[in-house]
Amino acid sequence: MNRSNLKRIGAAIVIATASYTSIGVFVASGAEAPITIPATAAEIWKQIDMHVAELQAVVKSGVLKTVHVHAFAIRDLVRGLPTHSPALKPEALKTVTDQSKFVDTLAERLDQTGDANDKPGTESNLKKLEAVLKSIRANYPAGT
Repeated sequence: MNRSNLKRIGAAIVIATASYTSIGVFVASGAEAPITIPATAAEIWKQIDMHVAELQAVVKSGVLKTVHVHAFAIRDLVRGLPTHSPALKPEALKTVTDQSKFVDTLAERLDQTGDANDKPGTESNLKKLEAVLKSIRANYPAGT
């Protein structure tokens, strides 16, 4: 990959993460509080896993009014991965950045189905989110 392409990828990442502030906090639209992005990809994945587990418990309980909290937290954490993944090859970084857009879409869908108290729709969107997260995680070596 030539230097020009690397610069383009870098510019795309900067643009894609424009809502990221210099202190590592995303202001999540629809969430109650800003999400602090951990310093490393490994720490981000721990937070993602925690929110996925909490989201699974919320959906299982059938009380869907807090689905958006976890969905938007996951979205924001995934948005933080590209800027906290310096060891990834440019191709993997591009894949992570591209797939994070689908996480954005699924977070919105989870919010909508949760607000509508649509448990089957929420379960379906959660399964899709879990599949996308698995796909994104495949770009990271074990332990990162």
